[in-house]
Amino acid sequence: MPKIDYKAALTAALAAPAPVTLRSGCGRVYVMIDKAHRRGIAAAALALGVRYLKEAYGAGKGALYVGYDNANGVELARGAAMVEVLKAHGIPCYRDEVGD
Repeated sequence: MPKIDYKAALTAALAAPAPVTLRSGCGRVYVMIDKAHRRGIAAAALALGVRYLKEAYGAGKGALYVGYDNANGVELARGAAMVEVLKAHGIPCYRDEVGD
């Protein structure tokens, strides 16, 4: 596995533009990280002050908490943008939503 600069990858993911294209119901938005990369992302999240959850409410293990989408689509868009950037850096992940 090639060496990944997790802090640079997460910084880029947080800075990615996230245009709102979809508005949906209310709920929590997470970026779920592949098991092989959780330790690196957790350390980067801690260094950057980003909320990393070992176990996310209703979603599973190894998640970056994007935020609570209040039917405005902002957090959904942010999660999708983060996933694209992290994947481009070689970190398998996906967006997950837990509705209320």
